[in-house]
Amino acid sequence: MADSTGTRLEPIIIPTIEEMTIENFIDTFYKILEWKKFNGWKAYHDNPSKQELLEQAKFYGDDYANGAHGWASNIWSRSKNNTAVVEDNSQLDDQHKLLMRSALEYVLSPNQLIKMDGCYGQNEKVRMHARVYTDAHYPDLPMRWRELVYEADPNGKPDCTLLMLPGLWTPATMPGSGGKHPMFIIRFPEHWFTLGSVSSYQGEWKKSCLTHWIYYCYLKGGTGQHAGTRQFEIQDTGGNWKKIGGVIWGLTGSGKSAHGMYIFDKTNSKFFEDRGLPVLDIVRNQSIKNDDIVGIFEGGAFGSEKGAWTKTEDVKPDQWAIYTAGVSPRAMHENTGKGADGNPNFLDTILQYRGKPNQNARTVMYLDDMKPYFDGSIDIDFPPNLLVFISPGYTCDYAWLKIMDPYFAAATLAAGRTVGHPAQSTEGVGEPKYVPLYSPFIVGKSATNADHTHRFLDILRKYMDAGDCQTLLINTTGRIGTELVEEGGELKPKFRITSEGKKKPVGGTGPSIEETELFLMQAARDAVTWEPHPVWGERVLYPTDVPGFSAERLAELNPFNSRTEEQMRSFLHAQISQTKALFDSRIKGLDEKIYSAMDF
Repeated sequence: MADSTGTRLEPIIIPTIEEMTIENFIDTFYKILEWKKFNGWKAYHDNPSKQELLEQAKFYGDDYANGAHGWASNIWSRSKNNTAVVEDNSQLDDQHKLLMRSALEYVLSPNQLIKMDGCYGQNEKVRMHARVYTDAHYPDLPMRWRELVYEADPNGKPDCTLLMLPGLWTPATMPGSGGKHPMFIIRFPEHWFTLGSVSSYQGEWKKSCLTHWIYYCYLKGGTGQHAGTRQFEIQDTGGNWKKIGGVIWGLTGSGKSAHGMYIFDKTNSKFFEDRGLPVLDIVRNQSIKNDDIVGIFEGGAFGSEKGAWTKTEDVKPDQWAIYTAGVSPRAMHENTGKGADGNPNFLDTILQYRGKPNQNARTVMYLDDMKPYFDGSIDIDFPPNLLVFISPGYTCDYAWLKIMDPYFAAATLAAGRTVGHPAQSTEGVGEPKYVPLYSPFIVGKSATNADHTHRFLDILRKYMDAGDCQTLLINTTGRIGTELVEEGGELKPKFRITSEGKKKPVGGTGPSIEETELFLMQAARDAVTWEPHPVWGERVLYPTDVPGFSAERLAELNPFNSRTEEQMRSFLHAQISQTKALFDSRIKGLDEKIYSAMDF
């Protein structure tokens, strides 16, 4: 092959479908970059500045009146059903190879990339260098991603690498889907490499890196968990100050960020003061730690990101931390509406996605913009003592429970029970879902779902042995007493479609964000009176007295007052059956005591 001057260019050999392996795919990718540089082609832009990227990205984004910028992605949720995990060459299918070869062809063509480096983890124990190469047609993505992570040496050796090509589409489909589901993403956990295509959704970048970080944390002796963290001091019922490290687990849209980043201040204190809890007097040294993925270790909970990419749908000023950082001129928005005043509108009803109102507005925000409620550290540097699982439900869930049995707690984590939300997927909205460990981001031969569950159990037992550690189960976006309808011989929650096109349960009641925060504070200060669960007994307790709540309100939040005991047992049996089906299919090798912890 020769150019117009007759000078010969040595060709790059891209492996055929038959020859393709994980190793020669990665090797060929780097060879293409070197070939381009050697022959005078621009292979990539190496860690361009935020200003350089912003100037390019402004061309297709929009500005808000407060000076912030925003963009729209081509897909408005993660593409879970379009993501494959391949641990070794024996698992490679021709469809995987088609996407891999297409990616190499795309990189070889005159498509410049952007190379960006960053570190996850502030603590050296969990600090992981990530390098991302991406399609230069989408400069907003590397710009926003870098604001979430710590600095890394661009000449250093990365611990994981991503090749993200939103401009690439191929006819590759997910193996086993009968050609119905296109393939966008392949994770190679044992090679610490991820290949992405099609989607320009920021979440694919973030979660692809964090998937590797979760594995990294396990290999470092902890367990990476899909949870947020906060820290504060509270005065207990005896007048003593307690230091609280809180970890809040939950799937997207369940309230994890709402409670993990909740701050008490003068904008919301009246609700609590009116109910006898002077929060501004008895809560001090509040600090947001981390919003999304944390490493749980014996000595503490270590954060992953220096910023937050947070769902801002329906966020109001009384959610001080998220709102304040979200309306900062520095915030960078995704799929976020604009109000009549030209500012970001978190209550927007104009934007739509796939025929329904948008329910996944997102914002990259700075924890520094949450000062004075961010102290510069994203770590809880002592064993956390308030562990909160969010499992919304509509049939047999209390508003709040306390888990006394560590095996029951491990089973709750392993089950990852929730209800579907548009931010998770466009499918199954409002329906019960079971996602192992509340996390679709666990990969790696050496860190299976069962491995992470067992590691968590070991750490939890040490937390509990050390003293004052509470494990709570809360029902946030679910309802108590939802009306039932018979379908196929079974009683199921009844739903309606609102005038805005949202799916909502009919009847019943659920705790507000403020009510749940009031409960959490009373639990943290040991002010709650508990009784054994009517079915599970001493393994799980329910609240019979929570200062600030009337007996009537607590009765409304007790499902035994809206269901018969026969119905409750039937619904609980169904939950346990679904939980064990998940254990059998997705968490093989689980300790028998965890497997049977919920039996009655």
